[in-house]
Amino acid sequence: MSSVTAQQPRQSRADQRQTYRITVTRRLQFAQRHTTSRIGKAILLDLSDSGCCLESKNSLTVGERLALILALPQPVLITDAQVVWGDGSRYGLSFARVSPLERSRLRRFLWKHLPDAAMSDLLPLFATVEEPHHSHTRLQILR
Repeated sequence: MSSVTAQQPRQSRADQRQTYRITVTRRLQFAQRHTTSRIGKAILLDLSDSGCCLESKNSLTVGERLALILALPQPVLITDAQVVWGDGSRYGLSFARVSPLERSRLRRFLWKHLPDAAMSDLLPLFATVEEPHHSHTRLQILR
């Protein structure tokens, strides 16, 4: 089960996203943080660097904290995700804590699946600048 498409940032559910979200159909496992008494399975519906949407038969509560294992080609462990909204069997989660290694794996997956259109929307980090007093160009960091 694997499907991936990209979406532009949306302004819904009072959620002012600043990152691209990709539509993806992957398996996901979750557990309530600090206990193994509540373990469940879900389907990942979309994913970004800062959160995801999932569908689960298990009922989740807004504010609940979960640990997630995302079944991407290389599994990604999110150690702290918070349920921020629920609508029937669909839930939105915000990633509160992700280790640098896991964040790198997540970003690598996202980067591979961003469309070319998304790339043109991203602001450049650097620009070349002509030096008027010198015969060479240099890179300037944009902020």
